Amino acid sequence: MNAAERLHGRWFATVTEAAEVLHVDRRTVCRAIDRGEIPAVRVGQQLRVPVAWIRERAMLEGWPPTPAAPHEVQEETEEAALNGAASAVSGGVSGTVLNFINGS
Repeated sequence: MNAAERLHGRWFATVTEAAEVLHVDRRTVCRAIDRGEIPAVRVGQQLRVPVAWIRERAMLEGWPPTPAAPHEVQEETEEAALNGAASAVSGGVSGTVLNFINGS
C-alpha cells in the first residue's frame, strides 16, 4: 500500500506521509510549513497536514481510483493518441509539486 492509499478516509497526514505523497524530502515539507506555503495544524509537538490539501496538490482527487473496464482503457488510449494528448504530458506530479513548494 503506497502513501496515498494510506491516507484514504483520514483528515490529516503526518509530515512524513505528506512528503512521500508529494515526492519531496520531509525537511522540504517542514520548511514550506514554516513559510506558510503548506497548511498544517499542531497536535502536541507534532505537525499534521490536511489530506484534502495534499490530494489537491498531488492531483489525487477521487483517490482511490475506480478501476476501468479493459475496453474503456483501450478506447481512452486510442482517443488520447488521436488527439495528441500523450505528447502534451510532461513533467509529472512531482515536478508540479516541487515547483509549487519552491515557489517557481
